[in-house]
Amino acid sequence: MRRRAILLLTTSLVMLWGSAALAAISPEAKQKVLTAASKNLIEIGVSYRGDQIHFFGVNPAPGTDLVIKLTAEKDEDIKLSVKGKVGPLWMTVKQYDVTGAPFMYKIHTGKPLDQIVSKETAQELELGYEAIRHKMRMHLARGEAAPDDAEKVFKGMIKIKEEANLFNIVEDPKRLEVAEGKLFKHYFRFPPAATEGRYQVESFCFDKGQLVGYGKDIIEIKKVGLEHWLTYTSQEHPVFFGILAVVVAVAAGLGVGLIFGKGGHH
Repeated sequence: MRRRAILLLTTSLVMLWGSAALAAISPEAKQKVLTAASKNLIEIGVSYRGDQIHFFGVNPAPGTDLVIKLTAEKDEDIKLSVKGKVGPLWMTVKQYDVTGAPFMYKIHTGKPLDQIVSKETAQELELGYEAIRHKMRMHLARGEAAPDDAEKVFKGMIKIKEEANLFNIVEDPKRLEVAEGKLFKHYFRFPPAATEGRYQVESFCFDKGQLVGYGKDIIEIKKVGLEHWLTYTSQEHPVFFGILAVVVAVAAGLGVGLIFGKGGHH
């Protein structure tokens, strides 16, 4: 009986310790960062050229540091080529398939991220480029691997994403404005390359490197009109979509032929 009581007590202590440890690392267990977005839906039509959403919030611990992160809920598979010199020419010498890369990843802070959180905390909460690197897997599809390929491929992916405005890290108080240490506002640009899907905007509040507040908004991008119809038809009725594509191509070819044919008689 005594052994059973000791076992029950030990189990209870372990469960309590586990719950406390989980609360210490789980963002959802922290104070709520109240936030609101100017809109939560972006509609993609034929004329879509990107969009911009403003966010407003209340810091539950005034005067502490804020970090805002935007990510897509989906990851992306990417093919990246590595160029090298072959004789006098620069050309593709190898190719890597990269999986687990975030489709979109942006961060806003009022000061450098490494002045707000430790590397360990950043890694745990996936804050910063280096923190997302562990999720990515690189597979050599063509060519011969070299020791520095992983670094080259990672930097190459970051560069491509930044040029498409799908990745960026902005450490500037002018971009993340805070009034009286409590009220804050900022905005994220969703570029033309942002595709249909769900995106989450997470607001982290840190006090001397410790997470004390957390909030999350969901932004959805949906195709509407002709864009939606074309996507739906290609996925749900591929045979009909293929026939339609052929008809459109033939019609376009005939149209060009008629135009140039008429021009040839002058």
